[in-house]
Amino acid sequence: MIEEVRYNNKILSPQERAEFCKMADATIKDFSDSIQGLQECMKEIKSCEESEFNKVFRIIIEVGRFIGYSFCDCVVLTKYFIITANPYEKSFFRGKLQVQLNESFKKLYGFKEKDQRESYSARLAEVMPMFPGFRAEYFEIMSDLKLIAMCDSWWKDVRNIEVHIDVNELYKYRNEIVNESKVAMEAYRLIDFFNRLNSLMARMNRACINFMIRHLKVE
Repeated sequence: MIEEVRYNNKILSPQERAEFCKMADATIKDFSDSIQGLQECMKEIKSCEESEFNKVFRIIIEVGRFIGYSFCDCVVLTKYFIITANPYEKSFFRGKLQVQLNESFKKLYGFKEKDQRESYSARLAEVMPMFPGFRAEYFEIMSDLKLIAMCDSWWKDVRNIEVHIDVNELYKYRNEIVNESKVAMEAYRLIDFFNRLNSLMARMNRACINFMIRHLKVE
């Protein structure tokens, strides 16, 4: 279940920032490696004859690549937001992180009905009947995403200001006092969804591979 965003205005020490940077670097490497692996899998799938199994596997890979890029980009932006001490850079990375969060949520689940029909969550829904053991977990994540979509625009205004470079509004936004703790904890709210989905899809991917291995043995 989703929880209310909580933050304590904590200011990280230099050591804590260094530790966060180290953890972020390891996470970025793991996910960038995963993206490369999924890309290789996609090449293999495209070279095979079309089948129902390949269709399912392709959707899982497509959703997995999106989660990998979105998660990795959020971590990169959070890393530089946390480690910079320059006020302009701090404000800049806050804006770019919030744009990334807005776009990622829109693609992952969507704010409007049309977006939701074309979202990666909807793509994943197409194959969930093939994975009855994972459906309850999937629907729980979707229920939480629906609740957030109803009450949170994920910085739509910030997205418009930053992307369209609305200079007057950008000046006001970039000169606001940045509460590092608040920004980080709000970002974590979406990053946690990526963690949950990544864990779910890793197990679904393993189930696909196990099925393929059993099928090959029978053949």
